[in-house]
Amino acid sequence: MIAIYARKSIDRPDSVSIDAQIDQCRNLTKGEVLVYADSGYSGKNIRRPEFERMIADIKEKKIETVISYRLDRVSRNIIDFANLLKLFEDLGVTYISATEQFDTSSPMGRAMIYIVMVFAQLERETIATRISDNYRFRAKHGLFMGGNTPFGYDSRRIVKDGKTISVLEPNLQANTLQSIFAQCSSLESLWSISHNLNAAGIRTAKGNLWTGNSVKRVLQNISPCCADERLFHYLVSCGFAISNPLADFDGEHGMCLFFKQKNRNKNTEIAEQVAVIGMHLPLISSEQFIRVQKILRENTPKRGKRSARTFLAGLVACKECGHSFGVKYTSKGEHQYSYFRCRGREGRGLCCNDRYLSAEELEDLILQQCKARFSEFVFYETYVAPQTRLPPSVEVEDIKGQIQNLINNIGKGTAMVDELLTEKIIDLQTKMQAMIAESQATELTIPQGDKTRWIANKLDTFDGLDLPQKSEIIRTMIHSIQIDKEGTVEITYLV
Repeated sequence: MIAIYARKSIDRPDSVSIDAQIDQCRNLTKGEVLVYADSGYSGKNIRRPEFERMIADIKEKKIETVISYRLDRVSRNIIDFANLLKLFEDLGVTYISATEQFDTSSPMGRAMIYIVMVFAQLERETIATRISDNYRFRAKHGLFMGGNTPFGYDSRRIVKDGKTISVLEPNLQANTLQSIFAQCSSLESLWSISHNLNAAGIRTAKGNLWTGNSVKRVLQNISPCCADERLFHYLVSCGFAISNPLADFDGEHGMCLFFKQKNRNKNTEIAEQVAVIGMHLPLISSEQFIRVQKILRENTPKRGKRSARTFLAGLVACKECGHSFGVKYTSKGEHQYSYFRCRGREGRGLCCNDRYLSAEELEDLILQQCKARFSEFVFYETYVAPQTRLPPSVEVEDIKGQIQNLINNIGKGTAMVDELLTEKIIDLQTKMQAMIAESQATELTIPQGDKTRWIANKLDTFDGLDLPQKSEIIRTMIHSIQIDKEGTVEITYLV
């Protein structure tokens, strides 16, 4: 079987699309082919999901020939490519470049491939260095580098000194921004502020409903703060690197903060973050900004690490608004209590469901309902084994590759300050940590044969299982759990 591999890291007008790469490769062969395509992945390493799938098929002797548009579509790393050629040679796989004439069966052909790969790697490293240097130069001059525009501003392109640059200009949201700071200064809670904004029909810069976290991100953004002497001394006391001297803090411009955290689970050191005076007008006084930061720090809860959570997490939803019922923890003396509540109401203030259900009582109710249901089953069903799943280590490595790819994109030009990429990194890391925890737990093996009998037996020994095992059992039985404003619990079963 012949395989076609295509890759494209970013969308640019002058780059060859994946479809065009595949069409070019098809011209070299007739008949059926296997197509593997990775979009949004760099060639600097081989940690790409479709590429890894192709390698797995090669090792299983499903593929005899690999065709790509160019060598650098496969890899831009000389060591990786050399290892791939050795693998191809050992398994008798032929490699063909659709636009370059190489014969991998001869020593001269292999030598030419290595020479080309050296220059491909050099090109990648040169481009990365040039982009990084250009970003740092533009950042230190206070230019808006793109990404998510701060709330209260619009981005506009202008020409200055013969170059087109982006600048921030206050928009109609500026009054709302000032109101948010005023409410926080008056000790309004983040939840109350988000509720007021949603009730007034005001949306975030992305058009979403407000939550406490989205309000907090707006309050922590230094962009609208007035760059004056007071702010200079505040930044110095916090430990920020400041690009401008004190004399430049004239009180007529806003601020920019570059090289911020790439991962909110692990913040960049403050000393590595560069504060720069921007070219835009300020909307918030330094006194008010500093006061709000102090309020936010004082109100940040001190959360300890919890060893276990409910086995119902992720299954419970509000029937009224569709948002999940999340678990909230509180302590009184030496005792810790947990309960489910509607996140649509707590985070956005728009849901009428004000039910607070004890996590322990809800767990007991669900468990008893499941036992009662399965006690009525006649054990004659035949269970079909689940589809083969990739080993956790393979999936974890795939996610690590995606995270690294996103981080690389953050470091290229305007994408560095793009919150969407940062949020995606956080989601992937959360997923990866859950997979690692799951793989470290004792696995439950569902035997061939009677599935319902197996579930019923596990329910009888439910208390002796660890949390991941309990979660697996419940998810084998239940599709979803809904709770309405009257507190009625509705279970949708899978079996």
